[in-house]
Order: sequence, then structure tokens, then C-alpha cells
Amino acid sequence: MMNKISIFSFLVAAALLTTGCSEKNVGMDVNNGMDKNSENALDSLPDTQVNTMQAGDFDFAEKVDNGAYYVIGGEKVLVENVYFAFDKYDLSSDMKDVVSNNATKLSALTSETTIKVSGNTDEWGTDEYNYALGLKRAKTVKDALVNNGVSANISLVSLGESNPTCSEKTQDCWQKNRRVEHTLAK
Repeated sequence: MMNKISIFSFLVAAALLTTGCSEKNVGMDVNNGMDKNSENALDSLPDTQVNTMQAGDFDFAEKVDNGAYYVIGGEKVLVENVYFAFDKYDLSSDMKDVVSNNATKLSALTSETTIKVSGNTDEWGTDEYNYALGLKRAKTVKDALVNNGVSANISLVSLGESNPTCSEKTQDCWQKNRRVEHTLAK
């Protein structure tokens, strides 16, 4: 019996030691047919703040605590952030409604527009884990947008814990950091 436990312990230790860590900048670009060599207008936007932007059908962006305002089709609309539970990347029923509402607003955008979907986490966990979790959150939101009729290009980015909205050591603050944000560009 002791030999089986020793062998099992050795195998577990060997598996843990041989597992590689992912790069810190985990990201995935889903372009829905966009030329990969074309310059992405999102690269020039700051990740932490969008003040004002001029681009085709939407010509205004104002960042607020729970999302960003854009003018889409001549109407000012709020594209809300999507929030997640601790260590989760699935959508709660409330957040499914938020994504559905966002999709309704974003479905007017054409394939010439890129929606940068940025996954964020709180400070708990390793950098590698948080970047992977942020990417899973971004992919969950992207899949929900596509399933709700959004045809614009969608770019996925994981910022992990590197882009907090607040830095207090409270449950409320950590919850605000577990989010996916949307940024629009042509």
C-alpha cells in the first residue's frame, strides 16, 4: 500500500514539475476574416481609458464606472461591462442579460468595426492563472455576442490583474476588477 502512495505522489510531483507556465501576455485575436497583416486601430488606444474617439458610425466614447458610452447609428448608448464571480468565467443570469443587451446595441456595427473584448481579474492567483482566466472570460463574452447576432470583428485580450479599476483590499473592489470591457474601433 505504501509503495502505491509513493508512486502516486511521485507521478503527481513529476506532472506538476513538467507542466510549463504560459506567457504573461496571453491573448487571442479572433478577426472573423480580417486581414491579419492590416494594422489594427485598437493597438493605438490606451487600455486603461478611452476619452474621445472619432470613427465612422460611432464617434464618441466616454468611459464610466460600469462601461463606456458610444454613439452607434446616431444614438448614444451605454455598452456595459460584464462582471464575473470569483474564479469563474461563466455568465450569471444577470450578466447574460447584460451581454444580450450589449449585443442588441452592437449588432448594428458592421464587419469593418472591431470590438476589443478585454478580460480582467482581481489580484488573487498567479499572473499566469489570471491571464488565462481573463482570456476565458473574454472568450465567454465574445461567444455570447456572436450568438446574439453581432457580426463585427471581435478581438480578445486578457489583461489579467494588470488593469484594476480600484486597488482597495475589499470584496467590493475585487468584484469590480473581475470584468470584461468593450472598446470599439474601425
